[in-house]
Amino acid sequence: MKESRSCDPELYSKVKDAVSMQQAVEYCGLHVLNGKCLCPFHHDTRPSMKIYPNGKGYYCFSCGAGGDQIKFVAGYFGIGNYEAAKQLATAFQIPIQEPVTYREKREADKRNRLKRELRDFMYYARKWLVVYRGLLCEAIRERSEHFYEALGNITYVEYLIDCLDQCPEQLYSDRKAVSEIGKVERRVSDWYIKIGEDGSISR
Repeated sequence: MKESRSCDPELYSKVKDAVSMQQAVEYCGLHVLNGKCLCPFHHDTRPSMKIYPNGKGYYCFSCGAGGDQIKFVAGYFGIGNYEAAKQLATAFQIPIQEPVTYREKREADKRNRLKRELRDFMYYARKWLVVYRGLLCEAIRERSEHFYEALGNITYVEYLIDCLDQCPEQLYSDRKAVSEIGKVERRVSDWYIKIGEDGSISR
């Protein structure tokens, strides 16, 4: 069974942005004068088709034919809209994506989703790791109550930051490391919380 294929989702908009209505008409060999031309869709003896500027299409005041650049070329050559768009793209050297199978599209969507997830993770991880490193450095410098925590964690935090710079994909795939980074966020949030002897919490 032959696998069906999807087309470039931006093909129509690319063609309509790059090819004016007049260019499409002249591509079909018709002459436009004062914004009008002979209508090719009926036996026209005087120009009755209006060619509108700024991508507003065409309209024949005699037979009622109307549409955009792609529909005009499709009707003129007796082909489908997609084929007409591809024909115009080729004629005017408009770069388009080659058709892909739905399986390839799903795989591409999955890759794009993973890229977004990795980007979000890198932003999230870097933010909390850099903040935590700053707190640890301050604790070491001032020998505060967090001094020993800082001595024990600073090397690992700097290692995680280096991994973000050198091999973010591998870091993201390490579930343990991701879990530790989640703990860093909570630790930063609790950094200034103090529990009194009576169990009261203050910052």
